[in-house]
Amino acid sequence: MTTKTMNTDVLVAGTGGTGLAAAYAAVEKGLKVLVIEKQPQIGGNTKISSGFFAINSKEQQAAGMHMSTKEAIAELASYNHYLSNGALLARIVNSSADTLAWLEGMGMEIKLNPTANTTQFAHRDNDYRGGSYHMYQHKDESYQRVQKTLEDAGVQFQFNTTLTDLTMADGKVTGATATTADGDDLIIKAQAVVVATGGYGADAKKVAKTMHTPNLRTLGVPNAGEGMSAMVKAGATDIDSHALIHAAQLAKSKVTQKTSAKHLAGFSSNALTQLLLTPQLWVNMKGLRFTNEDVVYDTVEWANAAWSQGGKYLFIVDQATLDTFTADQNSEEVSQAGPGAATGRGDFTKLAEEAVKGETAFKGNTLAELAHNAGLDTATFEKTVQAYNEAIHAKDDTEYSKSEKSLAYSVENGPFYAFISQAAYLGTVGGVRVDENLAVLDDNFKPIPGLYTGGANAGGYYEGHSYPAYEGLASGFTWTSGRIAGTSAADYIKNEATVTN
Repeated sequence: MTTKTMNTDVLVAGTGGTGLAAAYAAVEKGLKVLVIEKQPQIGGNTKISSGFFAINSKEQQAAGMHMSTKEAIAELASYNHYLSNGALLARIVNSSADTLAWLEGMGMEIKLNPTANTTQFAHRDNDYRGGSYHMYQHKDESYQRVQKTLEDAGVQFQFNTTLTDLTMADGKVTGATATTADGDDLIIKAQAVVVATGGYGADAKKVAKTMHTPNLRTLGVPNAGEGMSAMVKAGATDIDSHALIHAAQLAKSKVTQKTSAKHLAGFSSNALTQLLLTPQLWVNMKGLRFTNEDVVYDTVEWANAAWSQGGKYLFIVDQATLDTFTADQNSEEVSQAGPGAATGRGDFTKLAEEAVKGETAFKGNTLAELAHNAGLDTATFEKTVQAYNEAIHAKDDTEYSKSEKSLAYSVENGPFYAFISQAAYLGTVGGVRVDENLAVLDDNFKPIPGLYTGGANAGGYYEGHSYPAYEGLASGFTWTSGRIAGTSAADYIKNEATVTN
């Protein structure tokens, strides 16, 4: 094991969208930039994401979409109950279209996903939620071009290297320490540091504590909170970090990082996802119905409803419903929110029996037997099903206002099945308090000199626990905040040099 010292103007930790944008913004200012990355390649969690939130982009203008950043800012502020940092929110939204064009200039291929083509059907009539999505194309090649652009500009990459701490002198950040995969220690001296390490999604215990439930399922991510911990140690305050909960999945289904042109990640190839992604009867682990199941058509609202019940719920069907799906005669629209449902036909009774055998579903020849097997209160569950069936027959959901077209399948003809569903999360978002320049602030709201962050380590863009239902929002924030952070770090260094001289 050896110790090596490196010198740079700007150190960027992490090569997701935040780190790549910060590095390029700083090198454009004529500074020496070193980027360290825990993984052997660039991309981080951003590479899993599908698209970039932007308003009034050239792509939207070409499509005849007339969108206002003023309206987008107002909608997002309202969605967040004005708990977000308004100055930060406004700067990000106002900078989004320009940053998107800048990213395309770096080599990222982008294609607008029109509102009419949204996979979140609840957004079909809302351009700001459904038409804000600028989707990354041919991501492997695009990221290779982005990396080459940075390298050609002079950015130095050091892979398989993990940030361990920030170094400080006289109240200023002066660099960082890191370790390599070979066990070597690095001392990196820098005039400014941008922490872009992507939150702490890999720390399941911390996520469970933050989200107050152990039931969430994760898409495996490498970010264990190294950057967040280092910033807090340096005087930052974690104000709103939380899991980016994203739809729900069948229990114990395979979780992958495979991406496609339309979906963020494929959770399961099981045709039972067609039941998961239609508005069947949902109950919590007490047997109570808890939401309008039409939330399945909105990724965020679906996840939020599941989280409200501890991140775990059951959807209930009877034999008649299974028969209908097996015969491919389903009348409900199958949602494509989140990862989307597996396509194709199947023997749904056989699949249900396999789920019961695999302990991801429960079966009962009567409702009472199903309640017993699923651990539900029998009287509560029977009352819930009775009320739901009455709503189906009356085509009027007086309790949760479910749409008439979704009141399609009663629960009357046994045997009956209850399938376990769990909310999933894609890393974390939110984080330490920052200003509109992405400078990290201390408890007195003063910038910690030389320290900047963005993306999944920066707080103030979200309400906390909830992620606004605007497609591409986190990924757009990642790149845009990274660009601002890198620019701010470079400006800080140049201002410090002016003051010194």
